[in-house]
Amino acid sequence: MNDFFTYLIIGIGIVAAMIAGLFYIQSLTYNVSGYVRDFEGNPIGNVMISFDNGYASVYTNSNGYWSKNGLKGDVKIDAKKAGWRFTPAINVNGNDQNVNFYGIQEKVNGVFDTGNKPRDLILDPKGEKGYVSVSSQNVVDVFDLSTYNILEQINVGIDPWKMVFDPQNSMVYVANFGDNTVTVINARTNKVVTNIKVGNEPLGMALDPKTNRIYVANNLDNTLTIIDASTNKVIGTINVGKSPYGIAVDENNNLIYVTNSGDNTVSVINGSTNMVINTIKVGNTPSSICIGNGIVYVLNESDGSISMIKNSAVIGTFNVGTGINSMTYDPAVDAIYLTNSKTDSLIFLNAQTESVVRTLSVGHEPCAVKVNRNSDEIYVVNYGSGTVSVIK
Repeated sequence: MNDFFTYLIIGIGIVAAMIAGLFYIQSLTYNVSGYVRDFEGNPIGNVMISFDNGYASVYTNSNGYWSKNGLKGDVKIDAKKAGWRFTPAINVNGNDQNVNFYGIQEKVNGVFDTGNKPRDLILDPKGEKGYVSVSSQNVVDVFDLSTYNILEQINVGIDPWKMVFDPQNSMVYVANFGDNTVTVINARTNKVVTNIKVGNEPLGMALDPKTNRIYVANNLDNTLTIIDASTNKVIGTINVGKSPYGIAVDENNNLIYVTNSGDNTVSVINGSTNMVINTIKVGNTPSSICIGNGIVYVLNESDGSISMIKNSAVIGTFNVGTGINSMTYDPAVDAIYLTNSKTDSLIFLNAQTESVVRTLSVGHEPCAVKVNRNSDEIYVVNYGSGTVSVIK
């Protein structure tokens, strides 16, 4: 009996020791630090160092130095800054105390010609093609994402403007401002499938991937047309503010935001009911709109400012200068890219600090900017020079 209790006590001690050891191992934390430099050894400040597993990001100081305390287990570390490309992400597990990154500034890597007066550009990454709407020629140029060569031209409606790509059905939708239609193109064959009659002077477009609906802003009618992308039929019309222009879809909250350039408001639409649930006052002549990190960014062209909306309220406004006419959000670097038609430039804006990181010269009168997340390329449509600048 005594032996039994002896072994029992020993067993309990061993289990307790194992549990204590496990908790000790799990409680171990470690620190990591390093530098971010260019390939000439110069420090790069204000670089976001991000960590997976829910750890908060840190930023490099003016000497390019950063540090992070309290990490546990395997953690992936990455460096990000608008206008820069860095060496690949690094995995650490406590053995690496020093992690350095090296970066190179993005630049205009190439320029290719399009038709006269291009308006917009969209991408079909799987098909390795891009599409450019050419307003003065009533065509859409199809280009190769690898060579930038124009593969063919597709005849569409009069004065094509904005476009969207539906990856679910591999269809391209083109808003034709001059004849009040939307042209639907099969991206596999580059053939026109149909032309859909919408409201007067269609401009902005957006796709809601959850409902597979296309929203079209009819600038003259003060309405949105809703198209079912599975049938290419108009299924409804929504009254919004005066002169609707840009549209952005918040997939997480099932909301559609519409800039009304004629009355300086943003209409908020419930994606399930297609009812306007709120109207938000913003700056003068709101046009382009995008969403990033739960914040809706609205470009007020006449003011040269951007309004920030969260939870259906304006939470702040900051100046970006006059001449800005389009923008897009890049989640990879938490940045907003702005085209300035007065200075013929692309502006890299840090979304966290609302500050300009860099300005890059592009073609004449840039009017649209898009990001290829597969290749990390940025495309700028230059209306005045009939070109597309490729930045990498």
